[in-house]
Amino acid sequence: MLRHTDAAPNAVEFRSRLQQHLEELADQVVLRILLAPSDAPVALTGSQVLQQSLALADRYLDAPDRGVVLLLLPHSVELFLLHLGVLLRGRIPAILAWPTSRVAPDKYQRNVLHQLRNLPATQLLTLPRLAQNLDAALPYRVTSCPIAGVEKLEKTFAVDLVVEPVAKNTALRAAGDTPADALFLQFSGGTTGAQKCVVVTAGMLHAQLRVLAKCLDFGPRDVVVSWLPMYHDMGLIACLWLPLWSGASSVQFSAQDWLMDPALLFRLMERFAGTFTWLPNFAFAYMAGQRARMKTPVSLRGVRAWINCSEPVRHRSIRGFVDAFTEWGVTAEKCQACYAMAENVFAVTQTPLDRPPRTVPRSALSSSSQGFGELAYDLVDDVYVSSGKTLEDVHLRIRAADGSACPEKQPGGIEIKTGSVFSGYWGNDGFQKQALSADGWYATGDYGFLDGDELFVIGRTKDIIIVGGQNVFPEDVEMVVNTVEGVYPGRVVAFGTQDAQVGTENLAVVAEMRGEFQDEKAKKMEREIQSLVLSAIGIAPRFARVVPERWIVKSTAGKISRRETSLRFLAEMGKGPADAPKSS
Repeated sequence: MLRHTDAAPNAVEFRSRLQQHLEELADQVVLRILLAPSDAPVALTGSQVLQQSLALADRYLDAPDRGVVLLLLPHSVELFLLHLGVLLRGRIPAILAWPTSRVAPDKYQRNVLHQLRNLPATQLLTLPRLAQNLDAALPYRVTSCPIAGVEKLEKTFAVDLVVEPVAKNTALRAAGDTPADALFLQFSGGTTGAQKCVVVTAGMLHAQLRVLAKCLDFGPRDVVVSWLPMYHDMGLIACLWLPLWSGASSVQFSAQDWLMDPALLFRLMERFAGTFTWLPNFAFAYMAGQRARMKTPVSLRGVRAWINCSEPVRHRSIRGFVDAFTEWGVTAEKCQACYAMAENVFAVTQTPLDRPPRTVPRSALSSSSQGFGELAYDLVDDVYVSSGKTLEDVHLRIRAADGSACPEKQPGGIEIKTGSVFSGYWGNDGFQKQALSADGWYATGDYGFLDGDELFVIGRTKDIIIVGGQNVFPEDVEMVVNTVEGVYPGRVVAFGTQDAQVGTENLAVVAEMRGEFQDEKAKKMEREIQSLVLSAIGIAPRFARVVPERWIVKSTAGKISRRETSLRFLAEMGKGPADAPKSS
């Protein structure tokens, strides 16, 4: 079990402790993996996790000590066990994003090839058909890893992929700049194939797990239930490593199964006495919107916290979730918030448990944004929601565009300095440290403000749309448009397009229609979007377009890509990349 006073281990000590930890939990179920909604979860004790993970690693590993081993696998027992087994055998696992059903298989494979070529890897483990398609184009070993029950997924990649062959490097070694204490790699959320690579060391992981467990008073009696994918830091760290390292247990199921049946999360929480779950903000609104479909009541009174993370927290989403599920035991006091990122392993801040997160009226913010322009505040959500106080050993500051410190309630760029922050993005060209100052401060690229000792996150600085001198955050526009009847939940993109004649940006919105596409209905929805956005933020979109399902472009990680969607939109309008937004 994790002790808050433990000294930080090196990589060898960490692996030894993990093995000893699993041996101590030999007869305790520490991991349950649901492979299909109608099946019973695969339950694994500490002893089974240890033995089976090592057996799988020994079966498939063909990489040098401290070599990076990429895992490109769907939700499966093998994915979880190989992550642990590869680590225990002294290699560095890296879980890559598995495609959603909305990504074209040929485009996905070409995008993922671009990412794979830029990683200092020594081996790739993936499904046989993908291995066959990608092998010739990669300089390192590509190994087939068959998984029972995923034949349908295999057929998805049954396309002929023409690639430029490259010579195999038969003398592969671990990269010379591989940190001695590296445990595994994470990928920072991005919307292109070349996602940024973060090396997680033993010291970083231990520091994060220690302060997070202490903050949440998390222990062996807790149970995490999660549908979050393992390639996301929220899924990997909060929902797998935190319970595993704390002597608790977790229940894992797939994001696709949750999307098809959001009540599955509630049923698993009740069945396995779940106490914690982490969710992106859109999930709270999505589940509230699906309440009418959920006919069988469940008891959720034993849940300690529903933690809203990975997106700016919306009061409207939390309120709607509480209102929809109050009779099942959901209360405002149990809906919490967290600010986190892969560059810090995971959490930076966390709201105190057992009281609702604080809110600050948008009108209370300083009217000047110190070089970032004026803000458009008058939105459906008239308050900002706190993401909580910094965890132990975390320092945070808000800086204006000119580098000066911002006072309270003055929005600016969020910067952090912590015991678990990364050393720069890693790739074939070594560590890129441009986002880190000489004294260790990391400029997150996020925009927010402090009120007292609590952080309030507004959005991404690079995504700000500047319309006539006013800053508009696309997340705010997307939240408003998601309330329009007929819009596919979470499938809205707002971005700026350059207006050379006026010398400013225009606001553009693309939203997918749920269900069968109808031209007349789309036109009516477009008019409603124009009117609603104008009334909500005081700026009318220059373009509002409703499109069929699957029109919006997603990355290989399944994230909406604002830039690629804007490029598609502009191409269909007959404009070029110069008109596209600056964000990626």
